[in-house]
Amino acid sequence: MKTAIIVHSFTGNTLSVAEKLKDTLEKRGVNVYLEKIEPTGGENRNEVDPARISFQSRIDLTEFDNVVIAGPVRGFSMSPVLKAYFDQGSFKNRKVYLFVTHFFPFAFMGGKSAISQMKKFVEQREGIVLNSRIIDWKSPSRESEIRSLVDQFSKEIQ
Repeated sequence: MKTAIIVHSFTGNTLSVAEKLKDTLEKRGVNVYLEKIEPTGGENRNEVDPARISFQSRIDLTEFDNVVIAGPVRGFSMSPVLKAYFDQGSFKNRKVYLFVTHFFPFAFMGGKSAISQMKKFVEQREGIVLNSRIIDWKSPSRESEIRSLVDQFSKEIQ
């Protein structure tokens, strides 16, 4: 079984969670590929139009059984970088797991709407969303939220 973890991370917070998930999956014998995506020429945080964001290359998701998509919340929304990365792609018959990180202490402050947009985006491209999580970076229980995400996703992906 092969799993791709595709992560957009500006500050490194989202990437740190993705790396913990990757390490745990590998310890459980899962073949994991982690890709940190970055727009060509670097990220312009003011760019919100996915059509104006480009990449050198994209991986072929047909090679993977599971796909984990992770990114920060941007303006109460799915990251435009993630949207641009997957805009022309398909998740057909792929099992998909989603997580976002955001700075605010409560999920209703952007995390829920970003996850909802990501689910809709994946389902429109024929993917099957099996689980999703929100990591509230300012929450005092952040570390336990991360452990819970890693434990739950890694159990389901095996």
